[in-house]
Order: sequence, then structure tokens, then C-alpha cells
Amino acid sequence: MMRRPPNSFLAFSLCFAAAALGAQPARASAPRALPADPAELLGASPAELFERYGAPDAVYAVRGAEAWQDDVAFDYTDFAAFIFGGRVWQLLIRPSYGEPVWGFVPGAELERVQAALGLPEPADEGALEWALPFRGWPVRLRVLLGRGERAEELYLYRADF
Repeated sequence: MMRRPPNSFLAFSLCFAAAALGAQPARASAPRALPADPAELLGASPAELFERYGAPDAVYAVRGAEAWQDDVAFDYTDFAAFIFGGRVWQLLIRPSYGEPVWGFVPGAELERVQAALGLPEPADEGALEWALPFRGWPVRLRVLLGRGERAEELYLYRADF
């Protein structure tokens, strides 16, 4: 039985692809730190998020009760950006973020949050809200409390949406 010679075009293509991949400079991973004032990200475009943080770890749709409430979420593990109409309108900051925002670390006890932000405005049970200083549009911070009255999830959002 005669052996078939290897497909030289296939071998050439594989070698060329391997050389091309090896020749590309390694891209540094994008930093995942939020700005000192995370409200800076409100109004950002998806392209600006990609430029600043790279590709998200996950992208998913968040359905609202009505079509105008539908969002696309770019999930970056410790935080997520919710996009409507091509702009970020809300951020979710999880306790795993671990860096201080507004004078406290996500996951902090309610006393620490209030020491940093003052007394909250009335909100739903298990949630507290603060109006943050004016930034060209009204910005609010909603804190969902978990076990031990800790700030489990922080939602920073444009209140005019």
C-alpha cells in the first residue's frame, strides 16, 4: 500500500498561522479598576468600555416589563455596566470589587456606608438610596442590603432614565 504524501498546502497554512500568532505582540490585560468616581462611566458608549476594560467576561440581555426597559449588560466580574440606547445608564458594583468607592468598600456594614454618605432617602425594604452630587444629570446610588446589613450590591444609575 502506498502512503499518500502529506497535504503540503495544509501543512504550509498551519505553519503560517502559527508563525503569525507567535509574531503578534501580547496584549496586556485591561485594568478592571473603576474610576475614583464611578459616575464617570455613566453615559459611556460600548466602544469606550471596550477601550477602557477590554472585552467583558459576559454579555447578556436584561428584560424589563416593557421594551423600553430592556438593557444589554457587559459583565466584568466585579461590576457590570447596563446599556440602553447605546450608552451606560447604570452600574452594578459587587462586594467582590474590594476597592473603596464613595468612602466605603462594597460589602461594608450599613454604619460605614452611612458614615460616608449620610442618611439615606426612603426606599424599598432591604434597599437604601442616596442622591449623589449633580453631574450633568441626576445620579443616584441604590444599596441593596444583605446579611448583617451589609452593602451587598451597589447600583449607580442615571435617575432620568
